[in-house]
Amino acid sequence: MSIKIIPQKQLEQQASNSVIRQIPLLFFPSPQNIYVHRAKRLKTLATNNQFNDYLSFCAQIVELQANLAKQNSVNVDLSHLLNDKYPPLSLNNLPLSNVWQEYLNNLLSSITATTEQIALVIEQLKQNTAQQLHDKALHLLNGKFDCVDGNEALFIWSSLSVYYSQLASQIKGKAIAESTDKNCLCPVCNSMPVASIIQLGSNNGLRYLHCSLCESEWYVPRIKCTTCDNMKDIQYFSLDVELSATKTECCDACHSYLKILDQDKDPHIEIIADDIASLILDIKTEEEGFAKSGMNPFIFAQ
Repeated sequence: MSIKIIPQKQLEQQASNSVIRQIPLLFFPSPQNIYVHRAKRLKTLATNNQFNDYLSFCAQIVELQANLAKQNSVNVDLSHLLNDKYPPLSLNNLPLSNVWQEYLNNLLSSITATTEQIALVIEQLKQNTAQQLHDKALHLLNGKFDCVDGNEALFIWSSLSVYYSQLASQIKGKAIAESTDKNCLCPVCNSMPVASIIQLGSNNGLRYLHCSLCESEWYVPRIKCTTCDNMKDIQYFSLDVELSATKTECCDACHSYLKILDQDKDPHIEIIADDIASLILDIKTEEEGFAKSGMNPFIFAQ
């Protein structure tokens, strides 16, 4: 099942399976709330985690994202982007503007507690021209992560996320289900997911993927590989107990995995924060021969 967004006024004209229509297929983000909650969770996790220094640094970045979303809001009419063959915020539909670079400049100027390495990265980014930054952003948005230094990518993606999450929050449309099986990329901006989450109080334990860029969440059935749609031989790994709130969902068909986090087991879970805090689970899962199919914007591979 794939998901398509159409204008609200056209929803009644669309034919869709009546059972599927009862399921909330897509949740658009509330940027300020997301970043505030994420920063709080990162600080909490940092108090008792071997990655405490890095979690604290991430919390500082996220707090700055929250301030940018609050103080420098973006307002764009996106109605003309809906009901097309591409996700509305994908590069095919909406070419990248330079608005996000204003967020990057503010972000780089606002960071206080830094190491010598971070200070060097910040200075390198400040020396980039607008065109160089634009090119690096396009590399990242097109999934060419190895074309951009991972340390620079963290700041660039954080700024892009503030921009795209605000655009996503302004979409006035509804999601409908289509017949093809394409779950792995965000139906709003066409980016990779971070992980999947079972939302607190979700009816019948519905699972949603969380976008690494625009922060939207979209429905994908449980016990199904989000990469190849395989529904057989799905394994689950956790570090401690079988009923752990954080597991990896592993596919024996394509040998990919993605974390699944359950807020019903831990209501305080925040998908990006808890993904970072459980890096040991990634290491153990990859030792079993599985490759991660998602992307955390605070953990760019080199």
